[in-house]
Amino acid sequence: MEQPGVLAAPRSGSKGLLDLFLAFLEISLSGFGGAINWAHRSLVERRRWMTDQDFTETLSFCQFLPGPNIVNFSVCVGQRAHGLSGALSALAGVMAIPFAIFLAFGWLYERYGQMTIVHGALNGVSAAAAGFVIAVSVKLAQPHRHKFWSLVFGTGAFVGVGLLRFPLIDVFFALAIPSVAIAWWSKR
Repeated sequence: MEQPGVLAAPRSGSKGLLDLFLAFLEISLSGFGGAINWAHRSLVERRRWMTDQDFTETLSFCQFLPGPNIVNFSVCVGQRAHGLSGALSALAGVMAIPFAIFLAFGWLYERYGQMTIVHGALNGVSAAAAGFVIAVSVKLAQPHRHKFWSLVFGTGAFVGVGLLRFPLIDVFFALAIPSVAIAWWSKR
């Protein structure tokens, strides 16, 4: 068990701190409009550091926490691999270059944001980001497509938030308690 304030040694079979930093740097650079789909591609499909189930469970936990999902996700994955030092390495990877890009784009938008071409470009990026979110949602649902209760609660969340426009927190609490109860009951 890691002592508070002590940097953890790598777990056997885990990647090094530089590998974590570079993986999350790549994810963040690829993830305009949402990095979770790129995280899945990088960590599950390419590097095979996680299984689909582990990815989905970690993402579910990270979505529950306040803050950006990919930031929470990087901290969780880094911490599992190397404790505090891994969490900091993955967090630095996910934040470094995007922060610099954000500052540069902020300056450019302040200077040129009133131009029509800039608004057209931003609309195109928004549409592409929506497509990426849909694609990763479909990919994450694949392992659960034959599980009745996963379909029921997934559909309920989609209808509640996406179609009926109920607040996310209300839908979360309405579905969380019965879904956890059913998952617990089915494991018994």
